Amino acid sequence: MELKKMNIQEEIINRQATEMSREIDREVLWGMLEGIGWTRVIISSETAMLKATQIKNWLSLNCTGSYEKNRSDFIFEKDQDAVIFILRWK
Repeated sequence: MELKKMNIQEEIINRQATEMSREIDREVLWGMLEGIGWTRVIISSETAMLKATQIKNWLSLNCTGSYEKNRSDFIFEKDQDAVIFILRWK
């Protein structure tokens, strides 16, 4: 029983470490993108969660440049895409 408990604890710790590593990598990358002119937009978590499918569809239909998203955090290559996104979703 003790061995099984230890394996579950290790698995949880490993998952958390992996997630933390991904978040750090994303923050570094997005910071670099902001440094070359991309625009970052954060909307409310509630809006992002309740409207996730609508936002995903809207992004694919309306963005003319590249973009990335992570929950309620978005980054846009083109200022125009960011402005229109803000007007629609913020």
